[in-house]
Amino acid sequence: MDMEVVWLAELQDISFSRAGVATASSFPAENRMTSAQLARLLHPGAYGVLATTRADGRPHATPASLVLHERAVWLPTVAGAVRLANLAAHPYASLVVMQGDGPNHAMVMMEGAVEVVAASADDVTAAANRYGRELTWATAWIRLTPQKILSYAASG
Repeated sequence: MDMEVVWLAELQDISFSRAGVATASSFPAENRMTSAQLARLLHPGAYGVLATTRADGRPHATPASLVLHERAVWLPTVAGAVRLANLAAHPYASLVVMQGDGPNHAMVMMEGAVEVVAASADDVTAAANRYGRELTWATAWIRLTPQKILSYAASG
């Protein structure tokens, strides 16, 4: 097992142990993703929808590519992006990654604190290298440190 993703399953277990009845019943144990399934869905280059909150409280959602690195999810971005202004006002975000449909769908939801890191930071450079493609357009990275992860993989 790739140690890079084991923490995802561990955090998922903690998240479900704290979940209320409605959440637990919506995500039955038999449909929760394993570490290997989480790694496949959250592979470098996967896309999700990043949800942030504008300074005035309105929601904002945008597609974002991602890479897992050092127990965090890194999302490349550019200077002036609305999401950066949102995160300056409210440094917390949600990310949803989905794949498939009907009896073959899978999804991961995560929430956590964020920080914006300059594109030249060493950690970000390492993440970009792992990402496997040139990201010269990225002028900053959003580092999402998940505090909650929920997943579902249809049994079909």
